[in-house]
Amino acid sequence: MINVAICDDDIATTGKIEEMLCGIAKKCFIPAETEVFWDGKDLADAVEGGSRYDIIFLDIEMEREDGITAAQKIRKVDKNTLIIYVTSHESYMQESFIVRPFRFLLKPVNEMQMEACFGAACEEISSSDSYFRYSYQRMNHKVPIRDILYFESKRRKVYIVTEKEVLELYGKLNDIEKSLKASKTLFLRVHQSFLVNYKHVDRLAYDFIIMDNGKKVSISEDRRRQISEQYCAMEDTFYVDR
Repeated sequence: MINVAICDDDIATTGKIEEMLCGIAKKCFIPAETEVFWDGKDLADAVEGGSRYDIIFLDIEMEREDGITAAQKIRKVDKNTLIIYVTSHESYMQESFIVRPFRFLLKPVNEMQMEACFGAACEEISSSDSYFRYSYQRMNHKVPIRDILYFESKRRKVYIVTEKEVLELYGKLNDIEKSLKASKTLFLRVHQSFLVNYKHVDRLAYDFIIMDNGKKVSISEDRRRQISEQYCAMEDTFYVDR
């Protein structure tokens, strides 16, 4: 899940940015949650209080507390969040370099610019969190998360099915599911024995899914509603084929 904060003292601007981001995230199959702030101090207070955001879209000019002051406070707590300044004036760029901004967007921002910027930010985030790591036969292994189609549990072993090969390890699917929550890729627990990568789901029916390698995976009865809701949250249309 990508956690995004949007901070601007103009309500119309925050509304437009949030609407664009939600649409882009859905279109690009990126699970994202947004939170809006209308003052730099409120945002900084939230981060100092323990809130964590992968990306912050931040206006520089705000009446109560400007974006540069807010970012300086945020950087004392969080060195990794990607700060994207949304500003009407290029003259502020040099002054803001002290907080290591990721990008600048000049107002008014259009959807094409936002999509390119958000995509670059997501790539930056995933590049530092892109591998599933595990141990097997006294050796450490890693596999790119983007290549994993699904995990399948059989008895004491878990099989990692990728686009090119099938890997194996000893472990529990519940533990793997918990570890993947820190990843920015959405995995769906469709069955007690299957954990699938949402990006590799080709089709969804009422009681099964089809992966993009053609594999048909049943959805257990007690999970159908939850999977439907998760899938609907990411798709504009939900097709049921019973």
